[in-house]
Amino acid sequence: MSDPLKRDGERPEDVEVRAVLETELRAEDDAARRLAGYAARFAVKTKIRTWSGATFEEWLNPGAFRASLEKNDIRLLVEHDRSRLLARTSGDTLTLSEDDKGLRFEATLPDTTDGRDAYEQVRVKNFVGMSFGFLPVKYRAEYDDRGRLIRMEHDEVDLREITVTSMPAYPKTSVAVRSLLTRPAPDNQAYRLRLLKLKG
Repeated sequence: MSDPLKRDGERPEDVEVRAVLETELRAEDDAARRLAGYAARFAVKTKIRTWSGATFEEWLNPGAFRASLEKNDIRLLVEHDRSRLLARTSGDTLTLSEDDKGLRFEATLPDTTDGRDAYEQVRVKNFVGMSFGFLPVKYRAEYDDRGRLIRMEHDEVDLREITVTSMPAYPKTSVAVRSLLTRPAPDNQAYRLRLLKLKG
């Protein structure tokens, strides 16, 4: 029996969420309700604070979204709310592309309450930035001597959605990093053995 909370292959809480601190978001065409800007930036080092209070530095390398753009049906949402769909690539209402700066988007919003409201919120600068949801695919992680994640560099991510948001710089920008936060047990065990030798 399928899980009613599960959509598009994952639960909402399975997807990593990141805010974009250096972003461009603008209302371009009042009649057509068109939005444009960057949903993510390359090579911008950002300090990520998880809900558990841990922090690590993270950045995206050019090309990180390439595979997703070729295969995924990516959605534009309001505040990561899946029930508030504004556009999607499969409907030709959302266009995404990579350039030297990052992930650029253009969207035509629907003539719905959410579409009209989102456009107006961007126009009057209540929605001031972007965020995006993804699953890590290819990355390099660096850990401290205690096995805690301190740095993460993404070469490829599985992009699921981008979103307009009123709080792009909210400090708790990750819903979860789960297994990536600490190294597997053998590394922590090696650290403990090293401590015992130092005490010894």
